[in-house]
Amino acid sequence: MDPIWLLLLLPLAGLSGWWAAQRTRAQGVDSATSKALPQPYVRSINFLANDQHDEALDVLVKALEDHDESLEIQLALGTLFRRRGEIEKATQIHQSLISRAGTSPEQKSIVLFELASDYFKAGLLDRAENLLLELGVTENFREASLRLLVQIYESEREWERAIAAAEILDEITSVDLAPQIAQFQCEMAERGLVAGDYAAAKDRAAKALKLDRNCARAIILRGRLEAFSGKHQKAVATWTRLCAERPEMLHEVSRLVQTSAQSMNDNEVYLDFLRRAIAVSADERLQLSLADFLLQMGQSEEAEALLRSWSEEQGSLSGLHRLLEIRSVSGAAGEVSGDYQLMRKVAGRLLSEQSGYECRFCGFQGKSMHWQCPGCRHWDTTTPRLNTIKLS
Repeated sequence: MDPIWLLLLLPLAGLSGWWAAQRTRAQGVDSATSKALPQPYVRSINFLANDQHDEALDVLVKALEDHDESLEIQLALGTLFRRRGEIEKATQIHQSLISRAGTSPEQKSIVLFELASDYFKAGLLDRAENLLLELGVTENFREASLRLLVQIYESEREWERAIAAAEILDEITSVDLAPQIAQFQCEMAERGLVAGDYAAAKDRAAKALKLDRNCARAIILRGRLEAFSGKHQKAVATWTRLCAERPEMLHEVSRLVQTSAQSMNDNEVYLDFLRRAIAVSADERLQLSLADFLLQMGQSEEAEALLRSWSEEQGSLSGLHRLLEIRSVSGAAGEVSGDYQLMRKVAGRLLSEQSGYECRFCGFQGKSMHWQCPGCRHWDTTTPRLNTIKLS
């Protein structure tokens, strides 16, 4: 549990104790007893001082449960339960508050939004959506409702609805949502591409690029559509745009460029792309792709020379590992070959711990590329995790 969240709630516990003390004074309880009532506040402070956050939260929850007449305290308690994952308890609190007599329309709107948040957390997306659509007509909750609706439509992969809600939200908030809407358009483009509707996919990719001209996903999609139409030269030119706009994504299209070059029967197209990409990107996989392609073309000496020079100049473990792979099968015998195999395995194990992708927003790491981070759910924040191990 976040200790900052607890510190924000401690005054509520203190307020609960003060409120109870005032009521007991009115009932004639002696001052010694009334002074003892704010103990939850003191106990929570002690738990926090000893980094016992869960214990501090338990004390606060008990204090809030004991003094439940205040709407604000009940809302805080419901939020606490939802934050702890006790969705059923949170839902029960908010449902009881809706039926409470004397609740003003503004207070009811607050409770309804909290209940919608409960439903969303519980995965009851239809119920959450219905409440949010009702709340969205009120000025005070329009922005908050739209934000949660966008998340719901993302979860349901209802991209048209997500686009519609995000476009309205983009108009009323200071946050630029164009890059996020561009990702929704790309989702629709992918759907059209899978269905074989290339015209619709092309239109969606164009809309995405209009929203975000540096959208790597849309650039890749446009190139793929051009390649599917047989326009391989144009496709390669489109993918080469990444050199200037998103160089960290160049390896993601290197195989696509190679395929188009093969379709044109022009190896120089692929070689030129790799050299241009290597000049602007720190992704060592591009160097490996160049070495592998030279090997495929029968230029083993050139490939080895490239890897040797790269390993010496940059101290690259990736380059050394690939060179050892080549040497281990190049005909060396006896102990020399065995040493190559051993060093290759050690280098490969070190590299395997460094490869993959990482979200630059939350740090989530994985082996696959995700346009939406599985951890924080932010869009277009996942990039290749470059090998940082260098030889001294």
